[in-house]
Amino acid sequence: MGKPNILKIFSSVKVTIFLLVLLILASILGTLVPQGWTEMQYRHKYGNNYTLLKNLQLIDVFHSYWYTTLLILFCANLIICSVSNFESLMKSLKISDSVIREISSLKYYKKLPLENTKSKTEIINSIRKTFASNLYRFKYADEPHSLYYFERGKIGRFGPLITHASMIIILLGGIIVGRFGFIDHRDIVVGKTIDVPGSNFQIRADDFKVEFYPETGTPKDYKSILTIIENGNSVYTKTIEVNHPLKYKGVKFFQSSYGMADTIEVELSRKLSDQSNSEVLGKFRINSGEEIQIPNTQLRLKALSVIPDFVIDESGRIGTRSMSPNNPAAFLELYEANELRGSSWVFLKHPDFHVSSDSDYSFKFLSILYYTGLQISKDPGISIIWTGCLLMVIGMFLSFYVPYKRLWINLSEDTIEVGGRTYKDRAGFEKEFKRLEILLK
Repeated sequence: MGKPNILKIFSSVKVTIFLLVLLILASILGTLVPQGWTEMQYRHKYGNNYTLLKNLQLIDVFHSYWYTTLLILFCANLIICSVSNFESLMKSLKISDSVIREISSLKYYKKLPLENTKSKTEIINSIRKTFASNLYRFKYADEPHSLYYFERGKIGRFGPLITHASMIIILLGGIIVGRFGFIDHRDIVVGKTIDVPGSNFQIRADDFKVEFYPETGTPKDYKSILTIIENGNSVYTKTIEVNHPLKYKGVKFFQSSYGMADTIEVELSRKLSDQSNSEVLGKFRINSGEEIQIPNTQLRLKALSVIPDFVIDESGRIGTRSMSPNNPAAFLELYEANELRGSSWVFLKHPDFHVSSDSDYSFKFLSILYYTGLQISKDPGISIIWTGCLLMVIGMFLSFYVPYKRLWINLSEDTIEVGGRTYKDRAGFEKEFKRLEILLK
């Protein structure tokens, strides 16, 4: 016995099904294990198993090397199958193989009487005209044997092959996306600049605007103004909102979320000697937990806490109802040297309300800063995938709606023999064959 043909074994249906099952199971695994979480989130849910999940690349299945290897093997399997089928198809479509001497052996066959009033040339020209009106093309003539061959819908035979090719193209696009594409989520505070992952440029959040429904306070619309910075220069600015991303050099920036940053703007004032008026010492931006020096003074301003949705319960404990900035509040302290000169809760929506100690200084909550949540993605193979999808539609249309039909005519002195064959739509071809029979009579 000879050695088994490796290519033949690899291109078998069993191998195809086996690889397809592995891909399905891997895809299911990628949905069971959350993808794209932070390390803290994974450790909270899986504990010490996080290291194992990371080493097995189960936290990023669709970009893992083993998943890409499965795609490559499945793609190679389809390519070998397609090449094999292509060779068989081309052999079956050769004209020499299409000429059948015994037309009567065909499934669709009819023998009609022929009145000897026209020449052979006139008869075959009349037949060609009749068949052409039914979209059959004349392809072959064996004049010594009076045998003529017509066909229609030949391109339909390439439908399965085009469908196979489309799957290969889609898989190649998926491999490119898996190896060179990415999806990332970044929160950018207004005014800040970050490096864009996998690229050689930066992006800055210039501004963020949000509109709320007055009745419910829920967000109506939110937009970000973003600027692309390349080599230290601002090269492109665009306002983005949900479903209207910014695109630059193959990278897309989608508006996905927003929130209140830990940075607030406050105004610091000092009472004058007459106690009826106050002097504004300045407006300052400060982060939660940060301490800043007031210029030209010995004063230091500290933000102990910034809360997006202030609430106090019956026991006097302070917290937040949600992460939405429905009732922003901050607790501030002011020091001169090492002495506490004042402290106060301040509220953005209630600027005149203060919970503070007696002091010559007062604080005013002017504004909050938002961060814009961006989904950053790069899909270098997405155009290849869409091309594959288009080819798949074409291939399936040809496979199901363009059947390959073939007709043979044999002339003798007193009869016309008509034979036909189809690979699909036999019921439709039978009706068509009867109609052609009537036309030939």
